[in-house]
Amino acid sequence: MDQSYIMLKKQYSSFFLALVMICITRTVFAVEVKTSLGLIPTPDIPGIPKEGNDYSKLLAYSLYFYEAQRSGALPPDNRVSWRHNSALDDGKDRGVNLSGGYYDAGDYVKFTLPLSWTLSVISWGAIEWFDGYQLSNQTGYLHDMIKWGTDWLIESHTKPDQLFIQVGSIHGTDTAAETAAAFASSAILFRDFFNDTAYANTLMAHAINIYSFAETPNLTLSTITSNGIYGYSTSEFYDKLVWGALWLYRLTYQSQYLDKAINYYNLYKNKSHATRVMTWDDHIGACNILFAQTFSDKSNANSTHWSNVTESYLDDLITDNKTCNYTNGGLLWCVSDSPQDSIPISLYGSFGFLMYSSYASTTEKATKYRNFVASQLNYLFGDNPMKMFYIVAVHPNSPKNPHHAGASGGIDVGNLSDPAVTKYPLYGAVVAIDYNSAFQGIMAYYVMDTYVPPDQLPNGSKNPENPDANSISTFQNLKTIIIIVACSVFILLLVLSMIVYKYKKTALCTRNNQEKLSDLEKNNKEKHQKKLKDLEENNPKELGDLEENNLKEPGTLEVLEENNQKESSDVEKNNSKEPSDVEEKSQNEPSNFKENKQKEPNDIEENNQKESNDLEENEELRDLEKNNQKTPNDLEESKQKISSDLEENNQKEPDDLEENNHKIPSDLEKNNQKEPNNLEENNQKISSDLEGSNQKMPSDLRENNQKESNSLEENNQKESNSLEKNNQKESSDPEENNQKIPSDLEENN
Repeated sequence: MDQSYIMLKKQYSSFFLALVMICITRTVFAVEVKTSLGLIPTPDIPGIPKEGNDYSKLLAYSLYFYEAQRSGALPPDNRVSWRHNSALDDGKDRGVNLSGGYYDAGDYVKFTLPLSWTLSVISWGAIEWFDGYQLSNQTGYLHDMIKWGTDWLIESHTKPDQLFIQVGSIHGTDTAAETAAAFASSAILFRDFFNDTAYANTLMAHAINIYSFAETPNLTLSTITSNGIYGYSTSEFYDKLVWGALWLYRLTYQSQYLDKAINYYNLYKNKSHATRVMTWDDHIGACNILFAQTFSDKSNANSTHWSNVTESYLDDLITDNKTCNYTNGGLLWCVSDSPQDSIPISLYGSFGFLMYSSYASTTEKATKYRNFVASQLNYLFGDNPMKMFYIVAVHPNSPKNPHHAGASGGIDVGNLSDPAVTKYPLYGAVVAIDYNSAFQGIMAYYVMDTYVPPDQLPNGSKNPENPDANSISTFQNLKTIIIIVACSVFILLLVLSMIVYKYKKTALCTRNNQEKLSDLEKNNKEKHQKKLKDLEENNPKELGDLEENNLKEPGTLEVLEENNQKESSDVEKNNSKEPSDVEEKSQNEPSNFKENKQKEPNDIEENNQKESNDLEENEELRDLEKNNQKTPNDLEESKQKISSDLEENNQKEPDDLEENNHKIPSDLEKNNQKEPNNLEENNQKISSDLEGSNQKMPSDLRENNQKESNSLEENNQKESNSLEKNNQKESSDPEENNQKIPSDLEENN
């Protein structure tokens, strides 16, 4: 098959495959972005929207959960009716005010490390997807939520070289660097989005001081000194130093922090670390994404490097079965972390993939990462074997009894089963403050992605009785239309591509056929000319040989005629001499009878032999004359036959070519194989005809000579027999013979 045809086929096959993949990925992503999650009716809580899509509600529910986690003296606008002031004397034993802040989860413990991670992740999501908070009317609640946490961190950072992290614990590099990141990221949010420059500057000053404190010469991890005290301790501090330095660079744009981040990143990489999903314990995945965002400008020389590093990290998480895999229901499951925190690991991973998707190197990569996030959210929202909706108190299938002391409503610590069902609904909880941080950022993104302006709702109005209908109808219809249009365009492109492919294939085949046809005609013409030239060269040679033989044979005829004349003269001489000899013999017969009797048969035999030779020579002469006449005729006939054969073949081959030209578009390969075979067969036929003709002429001559020789031998035999018979007769009757001899001789002469 022609190489260009193969290349054409491969190119269009790749084009078709690319179209199919684009259509499938875009369609799948569009289908998996849901707007109606089947949430329960919204409770009468200020700030929780009764209208709009379900992602706006879930975002608001998450901010409500953080209010349920508040410690200290609660503000007048507290929305959680069952929460009151608590832990007002924290820090008094150290001469500081550590009241406030957030309880870590379902207990009454406060930790600097997980709180700092929570604040930096929520600030990161808000910086990237602030529009989601605005569309849901949640910016005020976001402001208060962040400030409640940063205010407590400011109180915990009592001196430049002092940071309270947990009762019974000693400060470590990891917690100090983590706190610096929380200060820096929150400062960006207050400066650039809340327009609170004064508070942003306060946070920046604490961030710079606490980061310097983290870089003290004796770098250590946070440790727990009191036995039986529950707390947090991380497995590495270099990744926290990278994390803090990157946020300080984004806040101040001072290159020293970027240099520090790269230096600590290289020190981290010099150690052996397994690939893990970003968590409060391991930040390197988050650092990869933040580096890629920092160097997102394509003109920057480091842009491609950090893009490749980040995408390699993300691809390993979802493709390397040794690091992470999936449960039967489709939940991301990472070997080192998921056994303790299955849902949070899925949420952290989804947050990272979604955060980087807008900076991905290709559209296909971005779609791939967003599809992963959608699959994890579907699991979270009930597409799992238990049909569980893993957000507390917002769905009929939400968990009924979360692990939370305040929400349970019980007063007997010795009987945790009382009450049997949680008394106070903990709306929007994934139960721990760091767990909700990733979830809240993802909800802000989906508010932006699925938002439909009110004026585009059916009839330009809202439906207060069924708020879900507002978000479902137009948006779902719009998605359906988009999918239908996309598929229609794909089918149209596919049909057009097939038409173009078929046209180019036909044009290519036609061009190849024409080229092959011209080559065949050229080859045939050259072969025919060569054969004619060879025949013209061979025929004159054969004619020359025959003419030479003909010229040679007349000389032989002259010799034979001379011999015949000589014989005739000899016979006449003998005839004139014969009577005297007969008479002499008659006189001397009685005395010489015996002698004559012996001599005469010898003479007769000699004469018969001589006459036989003469007859043979005469017969040969006639045969030669006949052959001389026949040979040119045979030669002329052979020449005419060869010419007619050539002419017939020349006429036949163009006909074959013309017939093949008609058949070429449908069966080119077959005709291309058949043409050379026909030519070879014709050439062999012509050669065999020529050889047969050339061999026929000598064989005819030999046959005629053999026939003449046989005829002469037969005549000689007959004459010899006749002579013997005569001799016997003469011997029996000598006198009669002697009397008859003169007459016989005369008759013979």
